[in-house]
Amino acid sequence: MNKLGYLLPLIPFSATLGLLLAISGSSPLYLLILVIFLLVCFSNPSLFKEKLLFILISFLFYYLVGVQFTNQITTSYKAGNQTLYGQIHTVPIIDGDSLSFRLKTDRSEIIQIHAFLHDQSEQINMKQLTPGEVCKIEGSLSEPMPPTNFGQFHYQNHLKFNGINWIMRPERGKINCISKSDSLYYGLQKWRHKQMQRIEKDVDPDYQGLMNALLFGDRTLMEEDLLKAYQRLGIIHLLAVSGLHVGMIVSLLFYLFIRVGITRERTIEVLLCILPIYVVIAGGAPSVIRASIMSMVVLLCMRMKMKVSPLNGIVIVYLGYLIYQPFALFQLGFQLSFLVSFGLIISSHIIRKYTILGQLWAVTFLSQLLSFPIILFHMFEISWISLPLNMVFIPFITTIVLPLTLLSFFCSFILPLTVNIPLLFLEFIYPFINTVLLKMANLKFSTFNVGKPSLFLVLLFYNIIVFAFVCWERGGRRWWKWPGVLIGLLFAYQIMHPYLDPTAKVTMIDVGQGDSFLIELPYRKAVYLIDTGGTMSFINEEWRQSRKPFEVGQDVLVPTLKEKGIRKIDRLILTHGHLDHIGGSFALLKKVAVNKVYYGQGVVEGDIELQLLTEFQRNGVDIQLIGEGKSWREAGANFVILSPKGNENSLNNRSIVLLAEIEGISFLFSGDLEEEGEQRLLQDYPNLQVDFLKVGHHGSRTSTTEAFLDRVNPKWVLISAGRRNRFGHPHPEVITRLEEKDIPIFRTDQQGAVEFRLKEKTVTVRKVLK
Repeated sequence: MNKLGYLLPLIPFSATLGLLLAISGSSPLYLLILVIFLLVCFSNPSLFKEKLLFILISFLFYYLVGVQFTNQITTSYKAGNQTLYGQIHTVPIIDGDSLSFRLKTDRSEIIQIHAFLHDQSEQINMKQLTPGEVCKIEGSLSEPMPPTNFGQFHYQNHLKFNGINWIMRPERGKINCISKSDSLYYGLQKWRHKQMQRIEKDVDPDYQGLMNALLFGDRTLMEEDLLKAYQRLGIIHLLAVSGLHVGMIVSLLFYLFIRVGITRERTIEVLLCILPIYVVIAGGAPSVIRASIMSMVVLLCMRMKMKVSPLNGIVIVYLGYLIYQPFALFQLGFQLSFLVSFGLIISSHIIRKYTILGQLWAVTFLSQLLSFPIILFHMFEISWISLPLNMVFIPFITTIVLPLTLLSFFCSFILPLTVNIPLLFLEFIYPFINTVLLKMANLKFSTFNVGKPSLFLVLLFYNIIVFAFVCWERGGRRWWKWPGVLIGLLFAYQIMHPYLDPTAKVTMIDVGQGDSFLIELPYRKAVYLIDTGGTMSFINEEWRQSRKPFEVGQDVLVPTLKEKGIRKIDRLILTHGHLDHIGGSFALLKKVAVNKVYYGQGVVEGDIELQLLTEFQRNGVDIQLIGEGKSWREAGANFVILSPKGNENSLNNRSIVLLAEIEGISFLFSGDLEEEGEQRLLQDYPNLQVDFLKVGHHGSRTSTTEAFLDRVNPKWVLISAGRRNRFGHPHPEVITRLEEKDIPIFRTDQQGAVEFRLKEKTVTVRKVLK
């Protein structure tokens, strides 16, 4: 038993490596991790044979698990129009005029359903859908889109890791439900759905989102700004149903059952039956499953009068979970839940030596330390105030909010809302708390953007964290000195490495139907942004309003800059005042410092233009109205403004046209310039030739004329346009014109974002979509 207890922690590491090899294959980084693991295992020669046996068995077993699971991910469907029969597998989510849920088909495949609701009566009808209903759905089946920008959330992989290969978009009126299921699972899901609807109807909007998150693991009712505030401030984990919730519920029920006269043995048996039910009710997130199974293992050992250490318990749960769902290994919630729990269990014997306040500090600090490399890899920023906020919010949520939430929920079945004191108290205090959190999250100093670290850097962070744990266990007055220095050096490298890079970069960002181009000069001596894209909204009916509307500045542009670690824009060049070129600036201004704005000279008439320029002025940004003739040189690059003159007849032809020469490569950024503007350029600049041409007006028929192409003679062209946009951009005639001249085309609607790395007249291309 002693040998087993000593060797057991090695098994999850070797199992993970076997699973990774089967699912993701080998790589230089994987081989490095494998070598480090083996060196650590066999640096101490004791129990050599036992270690080798345990490592080989677990590695090979989980390699085979991964191979078998990967081979089972097959589909019997094909893209195109389909008629599906199946059961609604998850709680349907209606957000404005959109409906989403997962359907378990009669072929045992899970399909993601995304439906557009055409009128309010259809929305009302769809609100009657419940989990377990057997439905016939007709529509178009397609594969999930991969990300189209660097650092963007990988929705395709998210679905893949949940066993989903297809998205169905139903036709209007083609969701017809026939019958309902009477299974226990769907019965629990229906009850969960009903309670969530009851909370949405009865509870104050400022608290209903948090209540649903704490009770049912569902955040759909939370306002998007508030949810992002929890994320930015590093307290998003407080919204997850976790071991804290499970432990509190188990302890409460155990105490109640014992007090009413049920024997200890029967109480344990009842709790063993209740916990799987709770997993379903709480949403089935990895943290819920981990905590529930851990509790079941402890209860089972108590019932059988056996002892099991927490470390052995979590290892057993981890290994069992990966047999059931190997792809969980790639889910952020799974990684954080097990990693933090594993670290806290290992260091529990040291934590117990501190006072209660010291234990709270130690648990909070260790949780932050263990999670921060993974959080950094996914979120690209850290919160300076995360640790003190957690010190306040963890006991606040633990001792006040969670117990009162549970109590108010149970009271709601027997008491009128007007006398549900716990709920009234929470509804009273939470508007104030939400306001404070939003203000703190919007403070520019509250978070620090460091960019996306490489996987290799994440590995180094965790090696230093392990070293820190060893130093902490050995003790000493300044045990933290060397771990702190090493983490600081890595952190400094992550911040500084863009300033050590001699290459320049020009990135065509995929902002849909709009323009946005990012220029990073060598050694990041300056960062320019040409246009910011913008979301064109045609929604004017209240029922269509989404709780979480898509906005290109907030959801595409800002994450792209964060992924690169860009905290400041030196020059923001807004070519003209159309929404699809300037709309994203509002979100940009909230998250990124802007030193200087260039705007085309001429009359500023549009409401959005005036509103935006006023916002820049309010934030102290230097605004310059510029036109033909302005030029400057920076970091060895030359920039010249060729247009506008300021008296053009249309806003498109008043676009700022920028000629840039970077590392010996020339670019012409032409905004929405049309034929009239192109003719003037030909007249005023007869020798104009460039390597890269950003075609005007998204490839519109009114731009990129034959004469203009012949004169400019580009080697490559860039077209920024939205997929299946309603304007038909780029126009087939323009594409034909370019193809006849054998000019390579880079298009955001086909290739997503494209990055051009420039160094001494050489160009290296990096595309999101191959």
